[in-house]
Formats: sequence, C-alpha cells, structure tokens
Amino acid sequence: MHLQKTIVEIDRIHSLLSEQNIRSIAITSANSGEGVTSIAMALAQHSLLAGYSTLLIDLNMYRPNIKTALKLDDDSLEPSLFNAPELVCLEGTSIVVTGITAPTQRATAMKIRQHGVLEQYIQEWQKSFDRIIIDTSPINRVNANNIPAERVAAACDGSLIVVLAGSTTESMIISATDKLKNASARIIGTVFNDRDNPNLKNQLLSAIKRLSPRFKSQAKRLEVWVRKNRFLDLEI
Repeated sequence: MHLQKTIVEIDRIHSLLSEQNIRSIAITSANSGEGVTSIAMALAQHSLLAGYSTLLIDLNMYRPNIKTALKLDDDSLEPSLFNAPELVCLEGTSIVVTGITAPTQRATAMKIRQHGVLEQYIQEWQKSFDRIIIDTSPINRVNANNIPAERVAAACDGSLIVVLAGSTTESMIISATDKLKNASARIIGTVFNDRDNPNLKNQLLSAIKRLSPRFKSQAKRLEVWVRKNRFLDLEI
C-alpha cells in the first residue's frame, strides 16, 4: 500500500517531529504488515517537500521493502556497516528518495545491535541530513537475523508505533510498548492504521459501485452526492 505524502495524518506527524525537534525517528509496529514502510516513505517524501534534507533507512531485516533505484557517489562513511546513501524506492512504486537499503549479512546485524554503534552512525548522517527516518523490523517478531526494533528506537530521538486496526490486539501492543520502554526508547505517539476498516463514505461508494451494472444512472447520481457530502468527510 502506498500512502499519499500530502494526507493530513502525515502532515500531523511531520509537525510533531518539527515541534519537538526530533531529527531521528524510528517507525515500528508490533507485527509485520501493519503499514510501517508505507508511513516511513510518505513521511520521507513529506519532509523533503517541507524543505528538510531527509535520509530513509531500511533496518527491517525481517521483510525489507526498500530497493535501490539509482546509486549515488557517497563514500563518506566507507568502510561502513551500512551501504552508502542512494536513491531508493518502495516496491511497486516509482517514487524515489535518498535512502539506505537493509544490510544483508547477519554479522553486520550483530555489530549494529551493539549499544552505541547505531548512535554513532546517526550522528554522522545528521551532518548531511536534517531528518533520519528508520523503518524497523516488527517488535514482537523475534529473529536471529533482525536488528531489534527496540534497539533502533533507543538510538533515535523518538519512535512511532503503527497499529493496524482490527488486527493488532491489546496484548500485542502492550508487549511491544513494554519492550520499547525497557530499552529506554522514547515513544512520541501511535499511528492508528485504518486500512482494513474503510470509513462510511468509502463503504457507501463501494456499495454504490455494486449497484452500477443494474441501475447505472441512479448509481451515478448517488456517487456524485456521496463524494460531495462534507458530512461524510468529518473525522469521528
């Protein structure tokens, strides 16, 4: 799923980071598939549009989704545990931002896990970029090849937890937040992903679409009315 970089929710996250002077942020979730990468990419695009030089880093070694689009000449951190910054994109999209793809070697992950290592790299990256956005592995998905999300979050100025509505249980969220707190990570907020729970307006449009083959003209009028109805755009 690709999110629009200009949606209100992404703007709110961007404003929160700016207000609290958060330069490095870890985007994480309790489980995989909750929308972390989409939010990280949209936030990176929004930050760029707002005039911030931005670096997106993929540390989701459980399921990396950010791929190379075009290599740049930047050897400032060589020799390095990380790849050099390059133009990257999200699978299935053509939109690119400056980023670093996920490490592929387990030995590299083991070194990055060590306290102070990632912090040092973030300090170096901040010499060239205003904002560092890191996509992490799921907190509750324990894997020997992963860089634990709580370790990444602790190295950043703050962290956001993505929660998929209708999927993530309360116990999953509690377990994830406890791990972040135990690692002394700063939790600045939660993103409630309503992807699988469409709002009333979208449900009505979906129902109208099913009517269209048999009642084309009536369905068209209903669709126009629903799309123009401001009441159905209100947040509850």
